[in-house]
Amino acid sequence: MGLLRFIICCTLLAQNIVAFAATPCSIKGRIIPKASDTEWEHKVYISRMLSINDFFRCSPSLVVDSALIRKDGTFEFRSIKGIESNTFYRLEVVYKDYIGGSMVNFTGIDDNYAFLLLSPGSQLSFTTELAHFNYAFKPIKMDQANLALRKVVEMGWPEDEAIAALIARRKILEETPGTPPDSFKNIGAKIHGHIKKHADEMLPVMDTIRNPYVSLFTFLTNSSDDSVSCLKMNSRYQREIPKSKYAGQLMEDIYDRFYTLPIGSNAPDVALPDSSGKMIRTTDLRGKYVIIDFWGSWCHPCRMENQQVIKPLYNKYGSRNFYILSISLDTDREKWLGALRKDELNWPGEVCDLKGIQSPAALAYKVTDLPVIYILDPTGNIIAKNLRGKQLDDFIAGRMDKK
Repeated sequence: MGLLRFIICCTLLAQNIVAFAATPCSIKGRIIPKASDTEWEHKVYISRMLSINDFFRCSPSLVVDSALIRKDGTFEFRSIKGIESNTFYRLEVVYKDYIGGSMVNFTGIDDNYAFLLLSPGSQLSFTTELAHFNYAFKPIKMDQANLALRKVVEMGWPEDEAIAALIARRKILEETPGTPPDSFKNIGAKIHGHIKKHADEMLPVMDTIRNPYVSLFTFLTNSSDDSVSCLKMNSRYQREIPKSKYAGQLMEDIYDRFYTLPIGSNAPDVALPDSSGKMIRTTDLRGKYVIIDFWGSWCHPCRMENQQVIKPLYNKYGSRNFYILSISLDTDREKWLGALRKDELNWPGEVCDLKGIQSPAALAYKVTDLPVIYILDPTGNIIAKNLRGKQLDDFIAGRMDKK
């Protein structure tokens, strides 16, 4: 009798496993109608995050499927192909005049995306709005992991609202003739301050989140330079989800961040052509303080930083022992040169080899996303990395104004 009961239990378990595996992943949504809906394309896209660098990458190449929004506001993804266990996806909507490039707007609360953690058989449903896809997101049927993920996302909303107000203020100043440059720098510093404040607040929260994937999402979306915390969280993910693609990539990222090109190390020697074809080599810049600024014509934060921080630094210190090597990761020469003309970036260190993220310079400096900044001292050593806004301005001023 005991053997028969065991066989029956195993058969039922096997049937349940097969039934679950055969259940397709389903995502159902309903758009709450608003007057602004006419501005939006009535389609929802879903992008797969296969890399930790994809979370804030906005390329159409990540899209794996789309669903039309019906007249009653509903849409459905019935059978997304290739669903892997515990993989992050991003739902996205776009304006009707979208013509390619970045699909996602990560600026303030002008949002058009929402993250999900999916596995084979996931069954999710929710309501939202087109104009506020993330902030109006209301779960109807959602598993515990995605409910925890939503809670993490919502914890950042107060800072998002503050940033949105600052961005709105900056737009007004941009349209106001005669606005002092310091006004833009002050707003930029406040924006970075809010970003850092939220990251600092989330640092102790990460390890209290039971689901390791949701905890890892929190870690990745709230980057910290605190090596002790980074190594601690990395240790947890390697222990709890060692086979996760994200954990493996994070371990490589942590190694690169703290053990490759650390502050105090010699900067790699790279050479790139300017618009006339003249090669500019980093070792030829010895004797100067050098900002190596990786950017791209499509990268809005890069271009804002160039205009509001990098350009004023060049105007102030360009005639001294100070040099800006702006390395564009564009692959289209006209888009690179067009951005230079439009933004009036005219210092001699504007270079580009048109090889994009595969540029030897990007590979040497471990660039996987933009913007990236290194600062070298006159001996060619790295003395700072990824300073932004007022931090960068103050750091350079602290060295140049002493002379």
